[in-house]
Amino acid sequence: MTIKLCDQHQEMEHSVHEETSDNSEIRKFFAGQTIFVTGGTGFVGKILIEKLLRTCNDLRRIYILVRTKKGKSEIDRFKEIFDQECFGRLKKEYPNFFEKVSLVNGDCCQPDIGLSPESKNMLIKEVTSIFHVAATVRFDQHLRLAAYINVRSVRDLLKMAKQMPQLKGFLYVSTAYSHCPRDEILERFYRPPIKGDNLLNVVDSLDDETLTRITPKLLGEWPNTYVFTKAVAESVIKEESSGLPVVMFRPAIVTVSVEEPMPGWIDNLHGVNGVVAGAGLGLLRTMPARPDVNAEIVPVDFVVNGMITALWDTACRKSKGEKHEKVTVFNFAASPWMNLTYGNFIKMCEEYVNIYPLNKAVWCYCFRLRPGLVSHELAFFFLHIIPAYIIDFLLMCLGRKTIAVAGYRKAHKFLDVIAYFAQKNWKFGSENMKNLLNNMNKKDQELFPFDLRKVPISKVIREGIIGGRVYLLKDPLDTLPNAKRRNFKLKIAHYTLLAILMCFLFKIVFFIFGLVF
Repeated sequence: MTIKLCDQHQEMEHSVHEETSDNSEIRKFFAGQTIFVTGGTGFVGKILIEKLLRTCNDLRRIYILVRTKKGKSEIDRFKEIFDQECFGRLKKEYPNFFEKVSLVNGDCCQPDIGLSPESKNMLIKEVTSIFHVAATVRFDQHLRLAAYINVRSVRDLLKMAKQMPQLKGFLYVSTAYSHCPRDEILERFYRPPIKGDNLLNVVDSLDDETLTRITPKLLGEWPNTYVFTKAVAESVIKEESSGLPVVMFRPAIVTVSVEEPMPGWIDNLHGVNGVVAGAGLGLLRTMPARPDVNAEIVPVDFVVNGMITALWDTACRKSKGEKHEKVTVFNFAASPWMNLTYGNFIKMCEEYVNIYPLNKAVWCYCFRLRPGLVSHELAFFFLHIIPAYIIDFLLMCLGRKTIAVAGYRKAHKFLDVIAYFAQKNWKFGSENMKNLLNNMNKKDQELFPFDLRKVPISKVIREGIIGGRVYLLKDPLDTLPNAKRRNFKLKIAHYTLLAILMCFLFKIVFFIFGLVF
C-alpha cells in the first residue's frame, strides 16, 4: 500500500539552485527520476532524502519504505519522519516538497521486504534508482533478525531490481568494516564467511536457542552479527547483480553532519556518538582504546554526497554502454583523507566540552582512553561500579528505584562491543573514491562535497559537540551560561574529592609503613 500526498507532479524551483541547474551533471541526471529508498527513517536515510529533495529538486518522486505502526496512520508516519530538525531547511526552501514524497508500507524483516503485490508492481514499473540503506546496526542483534534484514532484503531487492525496465542505478550501503578480520580492506570483494543462501538456510532451520548457541562458531573471526551479515550481504551483491547497474558504498563510522542540512545534526547514540555523549555528561570515564589508532569518523552529509555521486557515476557509465559485470566498490573512511587518532579526537572533545559544557551533566568531563584491558577494568570498577553502588544505596534509602549499577553494566557491555574498532588500525583503499571526486565538475564538487581534506578536523569535532548537545541531548545553547557555572562547581567538587581520596590513601600508606617499620 502507498500513500501519495499529491497525485500531480509539480515542478518546484528555487532561486538558490536556478543558476546551478545547467552546470550540475548530477542534478541533470536526477531530474525526472523516481527514487526508491529503504532505511529512510534512519540517520543516514533521512539526510539522504533531505539532500535529494532539496538539491535535486527536479526529481519526479521519492518512494520511502516504512514499517506500519499500530495505531498510526500513514499521515502520522509522514509527520513523524518529517517533523524533525534536519528537514527544517528543506521546508523553508521548498515548502511543497511533500508533493514528491510517497510512503510505501513494507518491512525488511519480511520476505520481499514486506511489500504487497500492488506496491511491488508499482515500484517495478516506476522506479529508476534505488538506494538500499536499510540495515540493523546493532552489534548484538540476534543472528536470525540480522540475517533477514541485512542479507535476505538485499537478495530480494536485487531480484526485484532485475524486473525494473527503467532502472539506471542501484546503490547498496555496506560498511568499511565488513571484512574487519583483514588488516587491509581494498575497494574490492572478499571471500565471505558463509554464502548468503547457506546462512539463510541455517537461520530458517534452527530454533532461537540452538541458533544463539552456535552463533559464536558461525561468526568465527567476525566480532559481531552486524559486520558478519554485512560481509555475507556483499557476497550476495557480487553473485546476484549480474547485468544490473549496482554500486556498493562502504562508509566507516558515520557521525554528525558538518555542513548540511545544518552543522552538527545527530539523532542517535550509536558507537562513538554514545561515548562522547556519555563522557560529556560525566557518566563515562574510561574506554578500552589505543590513542594511536585512527578514528575513522566520517560526517553523515559527506557520506550522503558520496552515495549520490557514486550512483550517478555508475548510471553514467551504463548510459555510455559499459557492461556491468563488475560492481564498483567505494570505501569511505577517514584515514586516506585526514589524520585523526583517537588520542587527538578525545583531546579535542575535552577541549570543546569545556567550552560548551552540558547543563544536564552530572559530573565534569574526566574521560580517558586506556589501551590495556586490565587498566580499563580497574578504572571501570573504581570509577563506575563503586560510585554506582553508592548511588543505588542512596536511592534505595530514599525509597526510589535503583538504576545506576544496571546502567553501568549495560555501559560496560557497550564499551566492550565497540572497543574492537578502537584497538586496531586498518589500511583502507580509497582509489575509487578519489577517482570519483576527480570525475565531478566544479559545480558538482560544490553541491555534493565529500573531500574530507577540505574540512578542518577541529570543525568536525566542534560541530559534533554542539550538535550532540542541542539535537541529541536537547540542551539548547541558551543554557550555556548556567552550564559553565555548573561545570565550574563540578570541577571544584571533583578535585576536592580527589584531594580527600589522596589524603586518605597517604594515611593508609603511612599507617602500613609505621606498622612494618
